[in-house]
Amino acid sequence: MILVEEGQSPLILCLPHSGTEIPEVVGKRLNATGRLQVDLAWRLERVFGIREELDATLVRSTVSRYVIDLDEELSFQPKGPEVTSGGLCPVTTLDGKRIYREGEEPGPTEIEQRSLLFFAPYHNALRKQIGRLLEKHGTVVVLDCQSMRTHVRGVSSAGLPVVSIGTADGTSCASDLKNLVTGTFRNRDGYSLSVDEQTKGGHIARTFGQPGKGVHALTLLLAQRAYLRHESPPFEPDKIRVARLQAVLKEMLSQVIDWATASNVSSLAQRRIEKTGADFVPADGQRLAKAKKSQTSQVEEEPAVPLLVAE
Repeated sequence: MILVEEGQSPLILCLPHSGTEIPEVVGKRLNATGRLQVDLAWRLERVFGIREELDATLVRSTVSRYVIDLDEELSFQPKGPEVTSGGLCPVTTLDGKRIYREGEEPGPTEIEQRSLLFFAPYHNALRKQIGRLLEKHGTVVVLDCQSMRTHVRGVSSAGLPVVSIGTADGTSCASDLKNLVTGTFRNRDGYSLSVDEQTKGGHIARTFGQPGKGVHALTLLLAQRAYLRHESPPFEPDKIRVARLQAVLKEMLSQVIDWATASNVSSLAQRRIEKTGADFVPADGQRLAKAKKSQTSQVEEEPAVPLLVAE
């Protein structure tokens, strides 16, 4: 299910990896490692409970990234267990441990079916919100919010910085916006920072970030030590750490909104001059099928048919 909380400011917060739900037909094929779901952005929705104060729009999925990774390229070819990470429907943890029982990995047909059930509705919901706010403001900032364990073998073995920013090497957003976001964390006590290193920006940032059309997208990857008591089950939030992180994020996001608002006058005027009536289209030009039903609080497909078993 896709959850949408609409705001009126020019800021959209995406949480593609905070969902925990796994359909039964998938869950019964996971092994013990897969059932732990250690690679989720655990409790990140708690951190971004500040969205109402910012009047920001939030778009998140309740479905686990082990079912489908909403920040990956749309490809129906499965990656075998020898591939240690990545893929639309992962078959290993980020550090290369198998998550399915032997022979139970999804094949191309099932991956395509999962994309229709979960990927397309999420990206359609995000696209709809971008279009709504672009029409209203002329400039929109999309922040792809993620989190990860501090130490993941082969990914962040040396330790993940507290904050990692990805802008597709500066192509998914304006340079002054990138500087504004990174400047909030740079040289701040307790906040190590990497820019376009630990993350280059995921599929959402690369696809929807079109600065020339008024849409600026960045990936924000947080180390889970910044807000969790322990980076292991049950992934319990630490109230003090959450409050400290929220204070810094509110400062940064308020500046982002001010930046977008200042950019709105010229962008909105230009957009109205150039308007042809077409909806916003992601950078890759791919038009996904629209979700059948939508409302302010959630976007949900018709009752889902059972997913296919492994092929």
